[in-house]
Amino acid sequence: PNKIKVGQVLTIPEATTDLSALPPMPPPAPASPGGPVIDRKKFRLPQSQYFAQAFPKDLIVLHFTAGSTARSAYDSWINSPLEVATAYIVDIDGTIYETFDPKHWAYHLGIQGAASASHKHDKRSIGIEIANVGPLKEAPGKPNQLNWWPNNFGTKWCDKTETAKFVKASYRGFDHYAAYTNPQFASVKALVDHLCSTFSIPKTLPPAARRTVCDLSFFAKYTGIASHQNFRTDKFDVGPAFDWSAL
Repeated sequence: PNKIKVGQVLTIPEATTDLSALPPMPPPAPASPGGPVIDRKKFRLPQSQYFAQAFPKDLIVLHFTAGSTARSAYDSWINSPLEVATAYIVDIDGTIYETFDPKHWAYHLGIQGAASASHKHDKRSIGIEIANVGPLKEAPGKPNQLNWWPNNFGTKWCDKTETAKFVKASYRGFDHYAAYTNPQFASVKALVDHLCSTFSIPKTLPPAARRTVCDLSFFAKYTGIASHQNFRTDKFDVGPAFDWSAL
């Protein structure tokens, strides 16, 4: 009864939780001679998670994952029925993962209203998620402890004595933000440079006064590098802990 017959259609699962069934991963290969090292295997998304349609790119949008690892971002996408993802995730240690070909697209901005009708900004942009938990709050009754969002900001992130783990800066209702790592800054810089060269995206940053504001009238026409907070007032990424001068 278990014979495979000529003409029979076989369904091959796109993902498995049985790690013993997966072949050994090859080492990451450089994106191009002299370019950043990019792992295109470990967190590759099935085609059902993005749109395999190529569009010209003139914008790079930086995000943070609101989680502590690249794995957590990938798992949230793979378990969602929606085509929500970014083409790249940069992990805490600076490892760059490509989840789908950047000439394609997925929802990653979530712009509401008339501006979202054609999803043109999702289509024209390449999203980069940086593993970072984002805004922090002082723990109730423990003013020297900072918590991040799980359990209604009830999960410890660090003590205030661990100054390398956070940045004190007020932005959109929060006074502290998790710090990015130096390997992340180096990898994001290399990846952005590579993508700008590959897709002829201008190597420009928003004017300093506009980097933290949402201004759709400005960013609808803007080309270069921007962040999620430039397109939505309810988003915090990449936040005040991101050092734009690193680019």
